[in-house]
Amino acid sequence: MLGEVIDKNSKIPIYHQLYQLIKHKIENGEFKENSIIPSEAEIQEQFDISRITVRRAISDLEHDGYVKKKRGIGTIVLPRKKYRNLSELQSFSGDAKAKGDKPSSIILVCKEIQPSVKVSEKLKIGLEEKVCYLKRLRLLNDKLIGINETYVSLKFGFRITKDNFDSNSSLYEFIEKYGIGLGSADETIEAIMPTKELKRELYIDDHVPIIYKERVTYNEQGIPVEYSENSYIGAEYKYNLFIMKVRGS
Repeated sequence: MLGEVIDKNSKIPIYHQLYQLIKHKIENGEFKENSIIPSEAEIQEQFDISRITVRRAISDLEHDGYVKKKRGIGTIVLPRKKYRNLSELQSFSGDAKAKGDKPSSIILVCKEIQPSVKVSEKLKIGLEEKVCYLKRLRLLNDKLIGINETYVSLKFGFRITKDNFDSNSSLYEFIEKYGIGLGSADETIEAIMPTKELKRELYIDDHVPIIYKERVTYNEQGIPVEYSENSYIGAEYKYNLFIMKVRGS
């Protein structure tokens, strides 16, 4: 049971108190991901409140992505989406570790290739110059959440190979190890529907949206170092943007 008290004399609506109570237990881990919370009847009996009040709280929790009602099973706690702060230049690994998560990757491809026109333009290199191509599955806490394709300029004098870069390596840490300070990045984000290839690689269904992100990362002198294309499962990942100041209206 919930093991808490609802104040029926409070100005805060009972359904909202119940919402906050359950939300708190989800966020602090008392109600684990994919576990089933107490039934509406159990909650109604514990607090001596109406079924309508309980249903309103559960409905709001479902609307906000905390739970999902499944017929014949009950109300299930949904996995929490992982946030990424857009105001900071972080690698996937660095961002995850800063939030207490365990990042890992599965390297599918690591080789030098001729760049496409798009990649050569992003990295501001000639079509005859080679780039290092990395293709990696991205995991958080051992759960698959996306796929990353990265193209790294070779003009900085280092090579990425299977001998010096593995599934636990952070690309940004690897680059900075060679004395290359990373300064800034241009990033674009959009929601897309997955291609057949993405559906196969990420093991997702037809109607699962993808958060697609392109990034060009520059060194401290403004020279492009790497260009990446990233596809994250929409149900697993979301972004947090901090706006310093709003101008105009």
